Amino acid sequence: MARQASLSPARARAHKFMVIMSLTTVFLFSGTVFGWGAFSEMIQAEGYYDYLCTHPDPAKPCTKQLQALNNAFTLATTAVSLVAYLNGWLVDSLGPTKVTIIAGILASVGLMGIALTKTGSWSKQEAEGGFDIFLWSTVLTAVGGSMTMFIGYQAPFIVPSSFTLLIEVNSCLFDAGTIIFPLLKVLYDLGVPFSAFFWAYTVLGFICYSLFSISWGMNQKELDEIRAAAGGDEHEGPEHNRPLEQRSFMSQLRSFEFVSIFIYSIIMVPRANMYMGTFSMINRKIAEGEGTMSSLNLVNTITGFVIPFGFVAVPLIELCMHRLGTLWTVQLTTLIGVVYNLLQLVPSLHLQLVSVVIFAAWRAFLYSTISAFNGEIFGVKTMGRIMGLCFVFSGLTNMATGPLVNAAVDSGDFTRLLIEDLVITIPLPILFYVLQRRRQGGGAREPLAPETP
Repeated sequence: MARQASLSPARARAHKFMVIMSLTTVFLFSGTVFGWGAFSEMIQAEGYYDYLCTHPDPAKPCTKQLQALNNAFTLATTAVSLVAYLNGWLVDSLGPTKVTIIAGILASVGLMGIALTKTGSWSKQEAEGGFDIFLWSTVLTAVGGSMTMFIGYQAPFIVPSSFTLLIEVNSCLFDAGTIIFPLLKVLYDLGVPFSAFFWAYTVLGFICYSLFSISWGMNQKELDEIRAAAGGDEHEGPEHNRPLEQRSFMSQLRSFEFVSIFIYSIIMVPRANMYMGTFSMINRKIAEGEGTMSSLNLVNTITGFVIPFGFVAVPLIELCMHRLGTLWTVQLTTLIGVVYNLLQLVPSLHLQLVSVVIFAAWRAFLYSTISAFNGEIFGVKTMGRIMGLCFVFSGLTNMATGPLVNAAVDSGDFTRLLIEDLVITIPLPILFYVLQRRRQGGGAREPLAPETP
């Protein structure tokens, strides 16, 4: 890519500044709401919603208080899925500079709302009047964070020599961000007042989003030029003869490539969510069966700590992307997903520590390969909308797993659930083998990779 080789020092600095702000903001603010466990413990201790209890007790929250907190989390995480396509459309249509400003406003207002709510009588009166400030502030924070992740997917197109690396890191930092609230809880447990560090976190958000929007303003013109060069009506010849990234959005949706990654997403993303929602229950059944209940709490604690660290697999993902190509990396990702699933069927509690390490790596592979595939195949002009559709329908499919999990809980046996989780992956290697043969036959381009000047 000659464009990269001939960059002026000023352009190179602008690229570096944007990449730094992109990765920093994605890590600090995009996926934090999913670290709900630690956050929930802090706000319970601070008395959020304790006015719902007859006898408020920070050490023993009442049922109504727990339900109110769970409602906030459920609505926030559901919103992340439901607005995914909207976020992608906004990034594709308005560009990252304007959308960064929107995301910053949403996240900052949300964080301010959470900080202001606490136990004040005014927030209680508002909630009783039908407007729950804490709930909607949490939703705004989650939606702003989701939008931030979509903005982050645009950065690799500015630095194509590091395309797959930046795609992978962006995907993994969304997951890694779930550790922010656990880290803040460490400060809280050490005696730092909640209001002190949370207001500092809110101010940090305002600063990061401001700098992030400035950094994109410095690079927006270049991204517009890349998009203009990516394809459009000016291309000659029938649309079906053009590379996919030069076709219209609707034409891309009718492609076998989209069908493949769409099916892959709606199967694999719910599998990842199901593991995180059921590992503690599965571990409990294993511990009860082998008489290792004394180790259960430690194993579950370590499991919760390991999951956000999937980003350490980025060097391996990068190696696979460049040595194997994206399509073979998808196949490898499927295989890794089968391995952790099989280990869960083994009735050994301590073996589940191996399982979670493999799961964390697999989750990093999963989101990285989906993102890299969509970026490379569909291009800069439509990647946001393509990613949005994959995530929206993955979220809807995820809702269908609820009855399956409930049935396993009622029966007290998770074996059937785990086997079904394995069986559903069987068509995927076949699907992507067919896709690979079709693209080889059609002379598809190679995955993006660093080029020597």
